[in-house]
Amino acid sequence: MVYNSIQFSALSVPQKISIPFTLYALTVPLKWKTLIYQLQQRKHGKKYILPPVESLNHALQLLLDDEILFPDKNAFKLKSSNKWLYTKTDEVSTANKIASVVKTWLRITFEKTESLTPTDIAGINSISGNDLQFERVELPEVWTLENGKLKIEKIYYNLIPYLLAGAIADEPLELIDPTTNTKLRDVVFYPCAVDNGDAAELMSWVPEIETKKITDKETNETSKKTHKYSYRINFALHYTASGTPYISCNYGIRRWVDWELGFLSSRVTVYVSPTDSKRFAPCQLKFVKEKQDDNNKDKKKKDKKENIDFEGHLARLISELDFKDKFTALDVINNPCKQDDLAWGIVYNNTMSRSHNAGAGLFPKDIEIFHDSCLQRIQKVFGDAFPILETYTRCDNKPAVKKTSDEYKKVIGKFIKSHFAIENEEIPFYIPEDLRLILLSQSNSPTKLIHALASKYGIKDVVILGLGALGAELSGDNWELECKQRIKQIISTQKTTYASSNKQTITLIEILPKDHFWRDATQDPKSCFRPAFAHLGSVTDHFVTGDDNSQDALTEEELNNAINQRQETIEANKQEGKFEKISLKSNLAYRMESSLKDLLCMAGAYTIPTIEAENFPDDAASCGIYVHQYSIGEITKYLPVAVQMDKTGITAKAFGCNDWLDYHTFQIKMASGLQDIAPIDFNPSIIQSWVFNNLFQECQKPTIFCFDTINLRKRGLVFLQKQFWRRHELAFSNGEDKPLTFLPTSNYPHIRVASIITPGNDFEVPVYRTCDENGELKGHTAGVFYPSSLLPECGNYFLSNQRPETRAGGILNESKLVSLPIIRKKENKENEEKLKKPIPRAQGYNPRGIFLNLTLQEGDSFQDWANYVQCLRLYGLIQYLDATNYPAPLHLAEKTGAYKPIQAIRKP
Repeated sequence: MVYNSIQFSALSVPQKISIPFTLYALTVPLKWKTLIYQLQQRKHGKKYILPPVESLNHALQLLLDDEILFPDKNAFKLKSSNKWLYTKTDEVSTANKIASVVKTWLRITFEKTESLTPTDIAGINSISGNDLQFERVELPEVWTLENGKLKIEKIYYNLIPYLLAGAIADEPLELIDPTTNTKLRDVVFYPCAVDNGDAAELMSWVPEIETKKITDKETNETSKKTHKYSYRINFALHYTASGTPYISCNYGIRRWVDWELGFLSSRVTVYVSPTDSKRFAPCQLKFVKEKQDDNNKDKKKKDKKENIDFEGHLARLISELDFKDKFTALDVINNPCKQDDLAWGIVYNNTMSRSHNAGAGLFPKDIEIFHDSCLQRIQKVFGDAFPILETYTRCDNKPAVKKTSDEYKKVIGKFIKSHFAIENEEIPFYIPEDLRLILLSQSNSPTKLIHALASKYGIKDVVILGLGALGAELSGDNWELECKQRIKQIISTQKTTYASSNKQTITLIEILPKDHFWRDATQDPKSCFRPAFAHLGSVTDHFVTGDDNSQDALTEEELNNAINQRQETIEANKQEGKFEKISLKSNLAYRMESSLKDLLCMAGAYTIPTIEAENFPDDAASCGIYVHQYSIGEITKYLPVAVQMDKTGITAKAFGCNDWLDYHTFQIKMASGLQDIAPIDFNPSIIQSWVFNNLFQECQKPTIFCFDTINLRKRGLVFLQKQFWRRHELAFSNGEDKPLTFLPTSNYPHIRVASIITPGNDFEVPVYRTCDENGELKGHTAGVFYPSSLLPECGNYFLSNQRPETRAGGILNESKLVSLPIIRKKENKENEEKLKKPIPRAQGYNPRGIFLNLTLQEGDSFQDWANYVQCLRLYGLIQYLDATNYPAPLHLAEKTGAYKPIQAIRKP
């Protein structure tokens, strides 16, 4: 169901705020900074490495949680003037405790430093609480408008989220059932220690428990599987382009591992709360590579659990400070969710298990319950200082979006339901002609699927080869050298096959799963494939091998029977409150097709959306700009990339290149080396000059340039900063300490600019709740929205993600908390109403779209161009059957980062 307005789970920010305590601040003494940097330099043999202060800050927050509000990890930089800790006290005893913790942290951190001198030891021992000077903090106005520019005092990015979180955690939160106005339950929240203090996080404890019965298919025996999860709340301060500060309020689920941990697929986060502490602090488990014994190489390796340890020193600090709680990584692995005085929990990682029933998120009604309960608590503490952010009203061009949506529903009907059974007569998107597909397989199942899968996408030239030893593990002894040797081996072995055709080539590779390399990620050979096959003129993607033997190519009769059976199962599950996604595809077929769709995008497959709007250009193009970070040894460099889409195809270019190349060729040149496409040293003026003097100047048709503001607003393009956004002007930096120039878009008559703010920066884009025609909050929505306090042509919009088909339990008004009434019709009885128990295991979907700021030409319709960007987001490419954040060209520009050459890829 689609509704006409949305409301953000966000609060407006007042210009003045008072706090019920005196605020103090501490600065890191210069002699402490100097000592730490000297120790760092000796330990690592490098001139400039930031000290690893996260564990120190976390330990201080756990030990002094009633006194320390929040830290700033950047305060330890030598030239930084930032305050380190904000406190509620200026007591000498607090300073002495802080100094004692710092001394313990220094001893633990540098105890294995071989070159530790007597002077260093004396410097550590000389650290004293007398070195710290408390400064009383006088709070200014929260924000002001000066010459139309919003100014927010820096401290409030930390202080306001802390105050709101503190109000929620101060006493149990009452969750109220909005249907009956009765209390559902009380939930106790604990604050989580943060590194930088710019976002406050709360987590409920003790965990909620959900038990599910599981029946063994072979023995028919039933067993119970228990999962645990907590509710989480995040607060962060941001501001809109129209000059309104707001607090984003994000509500969700944090799931906990509830079984003995067998392996680590990656670093795993553990939240720890020592005895008598009122906070949790995060630390990470990691696999510690075992040193080889040259005297006894055949010695049996230790049990893998003994090679797992904590990253950082938080566990050591907890055991040596006033807590006196001693625990090891092995204790956490054996008991991943502990609820005693010393509490901890391992955050659930989907790769650890094939199933879970704790749920991925909250439902719309649950978000409403949490938001209303939090708002009541905040109003109780702060009065009406933080009102709810305004409603956003629909303004999209319905025929435009509906047209492209219908086009892709045809794709769903023809491609997914056909399940390889029917060869399609036409492809509803462009695929390059004479495309060659090579499969490098390691088992028989993919070879049986590949021809049917290729015919589905109109690919006639298919070659099947064995991957063989090229996919074997690396030894992991010298990652860089072994990668280079494997690349040379691939090139020499496959050169003849790839040289036999001048066609555009895509390579699909069957490879062992990532979990196979859990002990040592440097043994994973996947990093070798892209640069190696790029030298052979091919783009690549891989899928994980599997042992499923299900039938993938169905006859038409078998297909129809399978579709009917699937639909019956879905309807039966709905009656039981289950909304699991059921697919006709086997896991292997699904993985292969997903990888092939990515390959087709790399080869330049595309479709150009068109919208029905008066005076909208027929030949509109789109261009995405993204800056990739390259790590070459210890040196960091950058490569600005642009990808353009129009009716002629997809082309791309990088900084320093004169010509636009087709997308397939561009990626190959990126991955095959740094000679043709070379990254640059970071220089904001160079990036700005490239955009204004090259990309904008050479534009010869109406083009919307799409920028991810998180990626580029601090890398040279100041017009992406919200305080400098204008409807028809672009901010241009004339250099440091010089005033900005605002250039009219008429200087570049063909350009339009889409500044896109995605939910990747501490929840900068809040969760929204849907309002129906009566103003009630429920359901799910779709489309383009503008603030109700502004006109539709305001220039800044909210674009929602449209996924109503894929999260049924989330878009219906289901709940993890509230029992819903259902009506069942029984024989010989009238309709009977019963309550349906909440289903915590159902997949709640928390829709979070993007903020869009448009800078257009005079006379342009802002609504039309906002709709065009929305079409590019949802229906631009094959993989956009499921919506992503970026518009299509920006998504492709970001995807080119996968084609960094081997020398620019960090060791795993």
